[in-house]
This record gives sequence, structure tokens and C-alpha cells, in this order.
Amino acid sequence: MIRLVDTRADLELCLRVVREVEEIGPSIEELEAVRDRLLVHPDGGYALVKDSNVANSAYAMVRVLPDRRRRGIGSALVEAAVAAARRLGSDSAWGVVHAGDEESLSFATGRGFREVGREVELRRRLVAGEGAVVGGVVELRDEHRAGAYAVSVEAIRDMPTAGEPEAQAFDDWVENELAGVAAFVALEDGRVVGYATLEPIGDDPTRLEHGFTGVLPTHRRRGFATALGQAQIAWAAARGYQELVTTTGVSNAGLRRQKAKLGYGELEGPVLVRGPV
Repeated sequence: MIRLVDTRADLELCLRVVREVEEIGPSIEELEAVRDRLLVHPDGGYALVKDSNVANSAYAMVRVLPDRRRRGIGSALVEAAVAAARRLGSDSAWGVVHAGDEESLSFATGRGFREVGREVELRRRLVAGEGAVVGGVVELRDEHRAGAYAVSVEAIRDMPTAGEPEAQAFDDWVENELAGVAAFVALEDGRVVGYATLEPIGDDPTRLEHGFTGVLPTHRRRGFATALGQAQIAWAAARGYQELVTTTGVSNAGLRRQKAKLGYGELEGPVLVRGPV
């Protein structure tokens, strides 16, 4: 019964589930881009299973229409997702449970997953004309890619995730991390010492999500991350966006302090879970 997404109707079912379950979800175009990683249950659920930046662990997400739960759909999708993770060569899988969704957390832990971290959600409303682009911060161009990638390799080691993070190959990094709507670099004497990206949130025209923000360990606590954040605020506000959002681990005190300085408020975020496959 569970199968890889094949038809437009399959994609539309996945989109229907997203719109009923997720506050922030992908567009049908984004689902189309990962259709070879989507498993659909025709009775009202789907799973996404793909490689992740956590070593030896696939990212897995299972979602079921609220009125179709407790019928075995979720359990069947979890089994299919575990098998798909094994086929990717992973020995575990990880995913997220929405903040306050104790029923789904209990469902996950009852199927071999355990809580490995909690996140906070950071949000900031935007006002036209605010923000500033300070000297040394520019939009990322092709000549900055190698330097930004070097920042990524160094900074990803400190990212709070569901396991030990690992850097992507350069070409994968370009395809995955630079595909958003805007990216900025912080320069010192012409060298890239930090970068930050903004990504779309599904087909929402009013909000953007912070992607990666990283600074070389040797250049932290010198205001580079704050300068990158100010540039992102200015860029988004000037283009009519109304809100910026992101999530980070509860333990990521540095980023939380930096975002607080920039006027972001905090909400309870998702729970990270991980289990063997």
C-alpha cells in the first residue's frame, strides 16, 4: 500500500497533509524536488526520508492527517521510513516533533526513538526601512563560495543537532545551502570569515527563514554574526517581508543572545528524536 510518490495526485495528497499538520510547510514545488524521497500512504499520510548532515543518520519525517490517526497509518509509515533509511546506508534516523505535541512524542518514543534535544523558535517582525548593512558585509558572489564553504566546514562542528554533524561535499553544499533567496558574507581583509543565508518558507510570501549562520571560530565574539543578522533584516524589510524566523538548540546560548540583541522573541521549539534503523 505504501509506495514512492509517483503521480501529481500523490503530491497533492502530501500537500494536503502538510497544510493540515504544519504551520510552516513546503510548497508543492519543493515536494516535487524531493519526490524520489517521499513515501505516500493513500489513506492520508506520507514520509520523507533523505540524507542529512548528521553522521550515519538519515532525516525522516512522518505526517498523518489528524482525522486518520490511530488506524495504523503512522506505524506503517515509520516501518517504511526505517527501511528507506537503511537503504541509504544509515544506521539511525532522526526527526522532529512539534512543540507541545506530547501525543506524537509518545508515538515516536514508543517506536524506538528517543529524545536527543530540544529547540527554541526565534521570531522577529519587520518594519520597512529598518536594519543596516555595515562595512565588510556584502551579498555572497561566486568568488566568495570557497571561503564561505570553509566557514561551513569549521562552524558545522558546533551546530546543535540530533547527532554528530558532518560537512557536505562542496558541490552538494552549493546546491543545498545556496539555493535560498539571499546569502551574505562577512569579510575581513578580503577573506570570508562568516556567512548567513535566508530561505523561503513554502509558498508564504510574507516570511523568510534563517538558514545557516556561521563564523570562523577564530573570529567569534567580534560582532560578525550580528552584522550579518542586521544585513538580513535590512534586505528582507526592504523587500516587503514581514517576519524572519529560525530555530536553534536550547543549548546554543551564543546564537540566542545574538538574536535577542537584534529583537527576536523566543517560543518553545520542536523536540529532536533519533532511533536505530
